[in-house]
Amino acid sequence: MSKFDWDKFNQIEKNLEELFIPKYFPGYTLSIYQNGKESYYSQKGYDDILNKIEYSRDSIFRIYSMTKPIVSTAMMQLIESNKISLDDNVDSYIPEWKDLKYSKGLNLIKLNRQIKIKDLLTHTSGLTYGFQGQSRIDKKYKERNINAIVDSKLKTQEIINELSKIPLEFSPGDYYNYSISIDILGFIIERVSNFSLQEYLDINVFKRLGMKDTAFTLDQSKKDRITNCYRWNDNNKLYELHNERPDPNITVNSYLEEPNSFSGGAGLLSTMKDYQLFGSAILDAKKGRDDTLIKKSTAELMMQNHLPHNRYISDLSMYPLKGEEYYKGIGFGLGGSICCDENLGLSNSKNGDFGWGGAASTSFYISNEYDYSFVFLTQVLESEETRKLNSSIKKLINDCVINV
Repeated sequence: MSKFDWDKFNQIEKNLEELFIPKYFPGYTLSIYQNGKESYYSQKGYDDILNKIEYSRDSIFRIYSMTKPIVSTAMMQLIESNKISLDDNVDSYIPEWKDLKYSKGLNLIKLNRQIKIKDLLTHTSGLTYGFQGQSRIDKKYKERNINAIVDSKLKTQEIINELSKIPLEFSPGDYYNYSISIDILGFIIERVSNFSLQEYLDINVFKRLGMKDTAFTLDQSKKDRITNCYRWNDNNKLYELHNERPDPNITVNSYLEEPNSFSGGAGLLSTMKDYQLFGSAILDAKKGRDDTLIKKSTAELMMQNHLPHNRYISDLSMYPLKGEEYYKGIGFGLGGSICCDENLGLSNSKNGDFGWGGAASTSFYISNEYDYSFVFLTQVLESEETRKLNSSIKKLINDCVINV
């Protein structure tokens, strides 16, 4: 476990205030865990800008795509218990997809091979997200009301049926393309376990770790704890509540009603404490300290680059990436990004850093080299400053490490 020069941590708050708060983020809360316990906590700014109400320790956040590492870990539990294999064809669990094809220009081409579970975990499946708007296939997702599963009005079976009619972007394994793949993993977990995804996660993840506030729906008794969600209006230079200027690609739900389908890719709510319980658990597994959630061998497998030919996100992506410089040297493990070459790009990651972020500018990673788990939570959609923020924070924290 690394030792920190705690006096230097003042520079983190100072840097965030000078560069990011409140211009790009109304406020934030961040935490560092070591050996299962919180070593550092900081918060600045406001949850409620108008009424000057700060975030609290038990504020509930929309974590969007930070759902993905949790659901991917749940899938790895099933792989550990030999109920599923990484190399299994997905149509073994979703037979509705046995005749999928991929699109090449205006032609539909037979797949070189079927989608495998590993393809879903690494976003090399050929699936996509409708909101990315980079292709005819993205447009088809929108037309069939599966722009993003988190706000879909369709039930799980209806989504699977609709996807059976839409070609893949490419033959599985040929490219990296961020997608609804982890949502599909969630559907497979439901079919294999005979539980809803919420039930499976409750039993096998949340209760094991004591995560009391992480769920797809918001209990009525907790509705006052959910945070405001903002968008930055660059023209007027102010924050607007999302419901005052909605994003057509992301519906900010009340979460008080059970969704039509559980989004394993973006549907969970959580708190700082809960997500740190998860992050520190997989770090402890990786370090061989504890196997409450997964075994050491499983954590080690997750935190390797599994992109074909050991390539990076930046050079395997089918379409141009926003902020491409931040993805150079970054591969993809089983459920999150993994830094493979810390000397490339602008991420300021260290080799072995593993994690992912969410659409409301939240982020999480674990440092293999310095042995800590980090979580940053705020609620701002569409911020292009998120990558720069994550890069800055990593450098600031790592500069606080005392070399012994």
